[in-house]
Amino acid sequence: MRDSLCCFALILGLGAVLPAGAAPELLDRIVAVVDNQVILWSEVNFRVLQELQERGYRQQPKPEELARLRQRALETMVDENVLVLKAQKDSLQIDESQVEALLGQRLQEIKSGMTTTEFNNMLEQAGLSERQLKTRYRKDIRHNLLADQLRSQLAMRLYVGRKDVETYRQTYRDSLPPRLSLSKISIKVKPAPEVLAGARTKIEEVNQKLQAGEAFADLARRYSEDPGTAANGGDLGCFKSGQLVAEFEEAARQLKPGQISEPVLTPYGYHLIQLREKREEEVCASHILARAPMDQQDRERTATQLEELRQRASGGEDFAQLAREYSEDLSSAQRGGLWQILPSDQLPSFLQPHLNHLKLGEISDPFFLEDSGHLLKINDDQATIENLVREARLEAAMRRLIEDYKQQIHIEQRLAPEFLHQPALLPPAPAP
Repeated sequence: MRDSLCCFALILGLGAVLPAGAAPELLDRIVAVVDNQVILWSEVNFRVLQELQERGYRQQPKPEELARLRQRALETMVDENVLVLKAQKDSLQIDESQVEALLGQRLQEIKSGMTTTEFNNMLEQAGLSERQLKTRYRKDIRHNLLADQLRSQLAMRLYVGRKDVETYRQTYRDSLPPRLSLSKISIKVKPAPEVLAGARTKIEEVNQKLQAGEAFADLARRYSEDPGTAANGGDLGCFKSGQLVAEFEEAARQLKPGQISEPVLTPYGYHLIQLREKREEEVCASHILARAPMDQQDRERTATQLEELRQRASGGEDFAQLAREYSEDLSSAQRGGLWQILPSDQLPSFLQPHLNHLKLGEISDPFFLEDSGHLLKINDDQATIENLVREARLEAAMRRLIEDYKQQIHIEQRLAPEFLHQPALLPPAPAP
């Protein structure tokens, strides 16, 4: 996340250093007025920055795409300000202690994957102080909480019954609905049990020699099956977060300098890890590897297992229960396989071939992403469809509320180029 934030901060002109002779960069100005509220150019860019980061962008957006993202972000922010003004008119209140608690959680999420130095570098590249970052997130959180209160008030007036569910089923009998509630079963591709058992036996034998007092580096030279490090006593050098497989990094970071792990299983086999040094941004470690190689038969075995589960679910067994029993994605398995809700017109490209031909209630054929195989189901149970219908009606009601209140207040957008290159204008004075 930190790398994309720094990169896109420069793309958007937040804290950017311009080359000699380049046109002056627009630093800040008012790009929209919503009654007595203003939206700044920097706020729009920050919102775009968050979207790029959440969508996992790895390349610089084209100018036309960037302009589209800015326009969409501005329209969303205008709608949010309209909702805030409506909530204030209706005398809705929010708990400031809840705002601060949510702000703390959000900052913790940002900081959890980086060191203090990396966090400060990220702020510098984005042209923000930590106080300014908190101010922007605090404003977003307040807006969301007020919008949630309005949404809750509207939701109380909505009723969805069995007739509505049946109408929904008939409407989308032969096509994908606007929003897909997806459940999944995921199983990692693993070596055959006898291969895993053999690797485990090898690494346990090495571990016994360590317990008997033999030197880690000597054992690595004699027994490690990693040809790139064995000759150097298993030395992996120093690495930052994200450079090695997650299972290995997590185990290494839990060790203290000089400490040796219990056997750790990764896609490469079983490892014994010795932490040599823990720095602010890196850890330095050595390892001994007992390989558990995978082949095409392992992938085919996983596909067969998934196909058997698909047949069982298609034959009447509960997909949710099968997910609880067999899925190795723990976060979704605990919820009966419930994964996420996605707009059908915004499906990620890697999911489209597996979902576009399905109907409500159907299950995809097994497919593979990286080292795991998956089944996806488009949920069609009564509760799911009731929620989808209720959400659609609630969004329509929110849209009507926004459009109705827009007619009662002053709104002006100034994102067009002819505004951006004019001298800055002051916002209108608040109404008495």
